[in-house]
Amino acid sequence: MSDFLQKIKLKIAAILYPACKEAVLLFLTSVLVAIVFNVLRPAGIPLPGFSPAKTINVQQTKIPEITLEEAHKLYCKNKVVFVDARDPFSFEEGHIAGAINIYPDEITLHLAKLKQMLSPGSLVVTYCDGPRCPLSHETAKGLKLQGVPAVKVLIDGWGLWQKAGYPVAEGNK
Repeated sequence: MSDFLQKIKLKIAAILYPACKEAVLLFLTSVLVAIVFNVLRPAGIPLPGFSPAKTINVQQTKIPEITLEEAHKLYCKNKVVFVDARDPFSFEEGHIAGAINIYPDEITLHLAKLKQMLSPGSLVVTYCDGPRCPLSHETAKGLKLQGVPAVKVLIDGWGLWQKAGYPVAEGNK
């Protein structure tokens, strides 16, 4: 009986060995394709230079806040780029005139556009709606993580801006 079991073990090994070899090869090929796709994709995850310590430092960093008056003064001098951190539907219903819409999860998709809008000495101000809305802080931290140096948060930015009667826009512009 043991001779019979030995033959079965050999047959199973002959079947499993190539299957395992192919599975490992398939896995490695998938990882390679994923890395190449990520590198070629404009909104890919930035792998080179990734530092867990930097991520932790940015997450623990308190992003400074800006008052409505300060933000409006910078707006009048064209020294600010407003980033609306709300969802695209809310942005289209109304936003600070000249703002761009960057939801926290989509920072890498819009980073190049934002950097083009920045001039030397300008400030990025993130905002959302409501005093407890976390989106502006999340977006600000994400922008800092991506290397945007001057970022501040306007708490309850959309609500305050509207109530003050400052310039607003609708749609995608």
